[in-house]
Amino acid sequence: MELLLPDPDVLPYGLRAMKAVALANGTFDDSERTFFDAALSLFGLRIDVDALEPIEPEELARHVVDRGLRRQLVRAMVLLSVVDGEASPAEASLVERYANALGIASLDLTTLRHLADGHLMNARFDIARRFWAREKAVELTRQKGLGWLARSVAAMAGLRADREIGDRWRGLGSLPAGTLGRSYFEFMYANDFSFPGEQGSPPEVIAFHDLTHVLSGYGTDPAGEMCVLAFHAGCRREEKDPFSFLMFGLAQFHMGLQLTPVSPGRRGAFDPAPVMLALRRGAGCRIDPTDGWDPWPVMHRPLDALRLEYGIAPLPSPSSS
Repeated sequence: MELLLPDPDVLPYGLRAMKAVALANGTFDDSERTFFDAALSLFGLRIDVDALEPIEPEELARHVVDRGLRRQLVRAMVLLSVVDGEASPAEASLVERYANALGIASLDLTTLRHLADGHLMNARFDIARRFWAREKAVELTRQKGLGWLARSVAAMAGLRADREIGDRWRGLGSLPAGTLGRSYFEFMYANDFSFPGEQGSPPEVIAFHDLTHVLSGYGTDPAGEMCVLAFHAGCRREEKDPFSFLMFGLAQFHMGLQLTPVSPGRRGAFDPAPVMLALRRGAGCRIDPTDGWDPWPVMHRPLDALRLEYGIAPLPSPSSS
């Protein structure tokens, strides 16, 4: 996912639009102020947010002309609209006006409208149909055949275990400590997760998400899941709908909408500063763990060496975050 730094003469216009979105429901609360602080910190900028005046959509379009910046700005507005855990009709309408003036159309705007209007089932459907695992399952089925798919579905349904798949993943425990494979094995045991192929386990494609936890260093609590999804979004190429990862995370872990059968919806996990750091770390990663990456040739390699090779920046220590 592209992260573009606007030119100094363009930046204030985008910030004025975002401030207008924040004020659309009549308040500029602490969560929205925190969002501004995190967004500016992401690019090492300091701006007096209180001094920003609203801007009309047509004026915004005259000054923000780069299409990539326009897309990024609309995404920022969507995030800002739900940072307080709710989406208001007034905020959604203003985001739509800005997006129309900028010539940006996206599924994120449709989802935001459904959330704002309380059409939660439609919002769930919008987000679920963009879930990356569907595309990955199709890719693996083409590679491994329908028999693999049938065995995976049977294992997931709890009808039977797939010993071949399970033995391969559990066998990573025999690798030396500190390798990617052994770190994944330890991650699964530490979280009491089923290995792919075990009876009742999630589909094997979810291993790519779990491996991303290992590569990125994020935990599995709601805040950690929100960060790893932001990391996924950063890794994802623009043509692969990267923002869908963040929309999934916002719905599941910040707005309380249950999107998976194994995890209830949670509230309040969108902390802008660590999420935006995760997005930046993902954008610097040279691979996309969910697209085009085969972990098996590197399972035996040291995790730290792979992070360096892939361009994954270290997590800040708690004292420096």
